[in-house]
Amino acid sequence: MILLMTLHVILHNLDEHYFNKNRNHSKAEVYSNISDGVLFLIPLLFATFVTYEKSFEVYYKVLAGISMVSIVKNEIFYKDLDVKERVVHACMYVLHPILLFNFYESWQNNYFSENTNFWMFQLLYVGFGFKSISYQLIYWNYIHENKAES
Repeated sequence: MILLMTLHVILHNLDEHYFNKNRNHSKAEVYSNISDGVLFLIPLLFATFVTYEKSFEVYYKVLAGISMVSIVKNEIFYKDLDVKERVVHACMYVLHPILLFNFYESWQNNYFSENTNFWMFQLLYVGFGFKSISYQLIYWNYIHENKAES
């Protein structure tokens, strides 16, 4: 799981800092990316900070399902992507449900109590998610706009 989280972070950074900066984005695409990040973080936060109870499983599964549907809708925006960027996106699409399932498993098996080091790595991953959403909000709404006007 740690390897998969690390791979996802690497792919996301490659996509965000290499591919995305080399093309223009519509406001709809920018807000879609931000909403995808938020919808991905919600179930991760749920699994990280809510004590597991069997009755809560349905909430997690619904949140995870919404997150997965949210990323699929991105294909509406990505019509003219370069093959390398499509491969990066495909890899991230494959990792998305796997990571959601692994967070579910760690939540169900109470890794917070049983494996604190792993839980700390999950916290770092969630922190990366917050950093990514903050970056996208600031860069695409303020910095990139100002560069385009110059």
